[in-house]
Amino acid sequence: MGASYRLGPELEIPGYGCEDHFFELDTIRHSWQTLHDILADKDLTKDILCDIGMPVHHNNTLYNCRVLCLDQKILLIRPKMHLAGGNNYREGRWFAAWRQKELIPYKLEQ
Repeated sequence: MGASYRLGPELEIPGYGCEDHFFELDTIRHSWQTLHDILADKDLTKDILCDIGMPVHHNNTLYNCRVLCLDQKILLIRPKMHLAGGNNYREGRWFAAWRQKELIPYKLEQ
């Protein structure tokens, strides 16, 4: 319909309600499988920047991330820097906040 940017909700893959299932590696693996299915469809990300929320493991740490994709490619993975806490939110139970000043370049494995 002519859009150039598509923004999905936080943790749209696999869903925010996973709670302690975030501790299970299968939840993360299935999230990557879902992203793979999205990228495998050449029309879903053609000429539209897709901003997708999903959990990502990096150096044995789990992050709540935004994954930006365009034309079947991952352009950027951006971990959340500030986590929701307090009465209704326990994001810190499952995820770590990104503390590094620089981002690590993402290299797509061939």
